[in-house]
Amino acid sequence: MSLVDKTVSSLTIANAAESSLKLVEAAATRAAGAATTAAISMGLRTLQEASGMRFDPAPAYLFFVELSGVFVALFTECSGLQVQRAVEPVQEGGVNNYTHKLPGRIEFSNITLKRGLSLSRSLWDWMMQGRYDSRVRRINFSIIQGAPSHNLATLIGDAAGADNDTFFTVMGQGFGKVKHWDIENAYPVKWDMSSLNASSKNAAIETLEIAHHGMSLSYEILTPMSLAGGGGDAI
Repeated sequence: MSLVDKTVSSLTIANAAESSLKLVEAAATRAAGAATTAAISMGLRTLQEASGMRFDPAPAYLFFVELSGVFVALFTECSGLQVQRAVEPVQEGGVNNYTHKLPGRIEFSNITLKRGLSLSRSLWDWMMQGRYDSRVRRINFSIIQGAPSHNLATLIGDAAGADNDTFFTVMGQGFGKVKHWDIENAYPVKWDMSSLNASSKNAAIETLEIAHHGMSLSYEILTPMSLAGGGGDAI
């Protein structure tokens, strides 16, 4: 056998061994992931059975907007809770198999709130502030996402055998906070109203788009969503 044949044969064996090793590593990774997922699921089911609380995904319809500490349940839709990191591509000379991608600035999308048109002019007045001198009114507010059976007050009340009119039951009512976002230095940049149509049976909707400096996710979870469950205009 010539030297070339021996070299080709050695490379073939090495490549086959490397491919086999990658297959084994991939199989081991999948097995470990499946075992971890099963353990988490089993632990979550055990915790649900032991605590009497459920940890299902939070429904999209159950949210509040909190302005100045008052819960406002007037908004029918909230969108724009988005954070995106810019990526700076850098091409290095001599490196042809990939491009460096360096982390850049964090950017927050505008938040859009929608609600049925009513007698209230609070959103319009907020939008109009600063129309002559650009001195807009900036506020901090919160968006709270809730879910049924995610409330420690309900759990404590049930464990203590509390009646329906007790403190824990009134505070709990089964609904608890899953996520609590705090929005900083927010001000409106666009007010919009849905088209008016004499043949339509839909409600008129006013929309407010809000710019802000950023949002943070609070560590507060599993607390009651609201004591009163409602509120009026807070702006």
